[in-house]
Amino acid sequence: PWNFFYDIPNHSQKQWYQRRVRGVLNYYTNYYYKSNLRIMGILKLKKVLISDKIADICVKTFAANGVEVTYRPGLSKSELIEIIPEFNGLVVRSATKVTAEVIKAATNLEIIGRAGTGTDNIDIPAASDAGVVVMNTPGGNTNSAAEHTCALILSMCRNIPNRHTELMNGQWNRINGIELTGKTIGIIGLGRIGMIVAHRMQAFGMTTIGYDPFVSAEVAAKAGVEAMTLEAMWPLCDFITLHVPLIPPTKHMINAGVLEKCKKGVRIVNCSRGGIIDEEALLESLNSGKVACAALDVFEEEPPQSDSPLLQHPNLIATPHLGASTAEAQTRVAKEIAEQFIAVRDSTSTFGCMNAPLLSGALGEPSKAKLAQQLGMLLYNLAPKANVVYVQGDNASFVPHAVMAGYLNAKGVTSANLISVKKVAAANGLSFEYSAGSGDLVVSSGEVKLSGRSEGNVSFVTKINSNDAFIPLTGNLTLLKTSNIPEGLSRDHVTGIYFAGGDHPRVPFQPGPSVHPQTVR
Repeated sequence: PWNFFYDIPNHSQKQWYQRRVRGVLNYYTNYYYKSNLRIMGILKLKKVLISDKIADICVKTFAANGVEVTYRPGLSKSELIEIIPEFNGLVVRSATKVTAEVIKAATNLEIIGRAGTGTDNIDIPAASDAGVVVMNTPGGNTNSAAEHTCALILSMCRNIPNRHTELMNGQWNRINGIELTGKTIGIIGLGRIGMIVAHRMQAFGMTTIGYDPFVSAEVAAKAGVEAMTLEAMWPLCDFITLHVPLIPPTKHMINAGVLEKCKKGVRIVNCSRGGIIDEEALLESLNSGKVACAALDVFEEEPPQSDSPLLQHPNLIATPHLGASTAEAQTRVAKEIAEQFIAVRDSTSTFGCMNAPLLSGALGEPSKAKLAQQLGMLLYNLAPKANVVYVQGDNASFVPHAVMAGYLNAKGVTSANLISVKKVAAANGLSFEYSAGSGDLVVSSGEVKLSGRSEGNVSFVTKINSNDAFIPLTGNLTLLKTSNIPEGLSRDHVTGIYFAGGDHPRVPFQPGPSVHPQTVR
């Protein structure tokens, strides 16, 4: 039976305890536990690299929170790979490509932040496999992107760039344009930006229709947008504006087949991501007159080739990815990304995290997450060859994953956390079976079964196999397995003894009937 637990504040006291107990027990030290891994605050965040141009407020915010910052915009891929092992955090905008190769080289990286919305320049699956948090600043450039969209829509109505160029060349061409009033605009993507565009265009008297698989018809209707399918939308639109991420389902969403279904003379604006429009199909439609005008702030290749036929087309209005390029937006995203890094480090918020749903859940119940992790660590030391870990507790989805993360951490797999644990556990041949239950959290494997609960911010082991206990998992803990029972006691007399350090480092051994674990304060 597992009979003795005690807190050992330092090495000399550990030697004293060993001498003290050795005369009574033949034992071996099975487990040395140190509760220093914070399952919630997974970031050390000592050093952060900023590899793209960003407002000064980002550096100042990090520095004010004790984070060392290296500001190196314009790094080549090879330069980035060479220096990235030094850093815990990486802040980028759109220029730096955070590939799987970069992430593999980043042996100390904990978090990647995109100062902006789109994260298609970050390999999120590779980051998740490595246990690296990926976050963006979803609201920082919302107004700027929406306003730029509106500016391009208005420019298309009168083709203002062409009229300006003609006037500068001495031409006085008073060519008719069109009004927005009474026209229909189809908004693809009814998130923050799409909804603001809808509101602005309604002020011009436009009918707003839209598509978003994640927004209900009721929510859209409250914003004055009629939700409909894409197939129903195409023939109705005088204008189409895109506000979606570049992901496989949206790649070339606007293609030759779609353009064929649109009204003749439709006008299209894209301030979201290059690649959502098939640029070859768009060029053909501009040449045929199917598309009267297009306004692009983003391109499949950035910057595009200056001799591109699309870029040279007289009915194309182009800007160099300016959607978020306002002084206000750049200040907001720069400050917000630094604040979000600090919030994750300090376990106060996971806002903006894109690959950490379990971490978000655990943040709401940190004591439960801590208990699960600590029981997992203890279980490894008692059952180090487990293939399956059985977990019984409430229905919080993060609990079994926190148990497995703790088990793998104790095994020395330091990359296991609530972001990567599924992949890391599978790679280590470990799985779990989870069942809901009430009362204490129970973890087991083979012949070892542990129960525990949290009281305040302290985790307690309440049972080891069939032996009752009440052992706080704080400080440093050594577990001794007895091969002999002290003279005068039977196995029934001893269920466990806890020796506490702190103010009382020398606790005498006092045998007696029905000895139970106890904490000496």
